[in-house]
Amino acid sequence: MLKRSKVPAKNIEMIEDFSEEMNNVVSGKIAFFRSTFIPYTKHVNFHSRCDYLQKLGALNRGKPQMGLRVLAPSGSGKSTAGLEYKALVDRRRGDSANTSSVLFLPLKAATTSKRLMVQILRKLGDPYPDRGTEETLTYRVMQYLERRGIELLIIDEVQHLNARSSANSDVTDTLKSFLDAGVVPIVFLGTDEGKDLFERNLQLNGRLLAPFDMPALDASKGEERDLFATFVHDLCAEMHNRQVFTQSNDLLTEDVLACLLEVSAGVIGRVSRLFEAATEIALRRSAQSLEVQDLLVAVDRWALQQNFAQRNPFRLLGAA
Repeated sequence: MLKRSKVPAKNIEMIEDFSEEMNNVVSGKIAFFRSTFIPYTKHVNFHSRCDYLQKLGALNRGKPQMGLRVLAPSGSGKSTAGLEYKALVDRRRGDSANTSSVLFLPLKAATTSKRLMVQILRKLGDPYPDRGTEETLTYRVMQYLERRGIELLIIDEVQHLNARSSANSDVTDTLKSFLDAGVVPIVFLGTDEGKDLFERNLQLNGRLLAPFDMPALDASKGEERDLFATFVHDLCAEMHNRQVFTQSNDLLTEDVLACLLEVSAGVIGRVSRLFEAATEIALRRSAQSLEVQDLLVAVDRWALQQNFAQRNPFRLLGAA
């Protein structure tokens, strides 16, 4: 059980080293930190749904395929989870970038159905991705996907598909037809802004598995607070295991977790970004471990300045 203690935001030495030599050290460790994938329960379950969809599609090649909707707040780690699934499949099969059975496609803003086909062709290496009518481009996409042996298409930032080529052209109709053609199943990753994309076309919805949306964790629910605490614990443990710091930290108190939950608004990816900012601060002062004061300063510099939080709850820890 987590202990509850008043954790003072103690005054520690905050003289930071911004020299070129320290930049070499910090950039290396931050890159190492960024490469760490924490097996967060919701992301692991998301991988299971992707695996099921990919296997179901492979067994029904040439028949109408299914899709999966995954909507979550910005910064929730859905893109990272999608890329990690692709990496897991590639490692399991020994695939390279040119032989991967999973295609991960991050979309650009205001993507119409034609632009979607152009982006897929460009990702697949077509030398002339924007030449031809929408119908011609769609046909080439289907040929490419089949020749390359793509078994799962993951479209990221799907909210950018809320655009029309013309008054009579809705990208949802293109997606529906794409699934009906039986080439490949599709995972649709996006923010809640993409919900309208699915709500306005029930025929597309009829071709999707049950949604696997990942809303922000609710601090009022004990089970979700436990999920949050487990993620922070695993993140701290992995930082120590990978020797980002030489000593483990003591951040797993109820007070610190409550502050992290408030600042992140229950969005897991924001915790990772906050820890990254705090880790840089700690490394630049040559700390042996990450401390509460590093998180406090990181909230001031990162979360408040970029409007992720309205106040710094870490400043209240020593005042109670």
